Amino acid sequence: MKPAADAKNDTSKRILDIAEQLLLTRGFNAFSYQHISSELGVRNAAIHYHFPKKTDLGVALIQRYRRRFQRFVDAQHTLAPQQQLERYFTLTDAYFEQDQQICPSGILTTEYQTLPAEMQAEANAFVDEMRDWAVRIAAAGRDDGSMHYAGTAEAMGLLMLAALQGGLQLARTDQSVLPALKLQIRALLGLATPLP
Repeated sequence: MKPAADAKNDTSKRILDIAEQLLLTRGFNAFSYQHISSELGVRNAAIHYHFPKKTDLGVALIQRYRRRFQRFVDAQHTLAPQQQLERYFTLTDAYFEQDQQICPSGILTTEYQTLPAEMQAEANAFVDEMRDWAVRIAAAGRDDGSMHYAGTAEAMGLLMLAALQGGLQLARTDQSVLPALKLQIRALLGLATPLP
């Protein structure tokens, strides 16, 4: 038999897993605790025990995304800038290949004005982290001479993030969008071809 703390953590994780799927398919405002409790086969009170308010659940979801993203970025740290760029692209690809989902930062920025302040703060931090990695990739590429582009690394990083975020939405109606965007970003960075 599992200790009570393990059982509680398992239930919290299952709640977060279901909430994540609902967030990515419906958006934060379009699901309720009833959706989660139905999937888990429990009463709403069980969800409230782990996450008293939906805001608490939303904050926990974004914090989990942030931890995952940081682990992913840390794992790419020793790679060359062009290799990191290709890994950056894989984040977009992974969401699209999973039922043509929009990534969490895209959902959160779309619903931003209607999110509670605590979630807005976490969403801001998450988007900043995604943009900052793109900026670091562009800056490192310029510094090592592998990337050549007009403007600043900050503007190039922002362009990369914005293009891929928008590309995920457009790719739902035209699947050629993401490959075309990646080719154009490489061209803007002065990179002729993708790495194998």
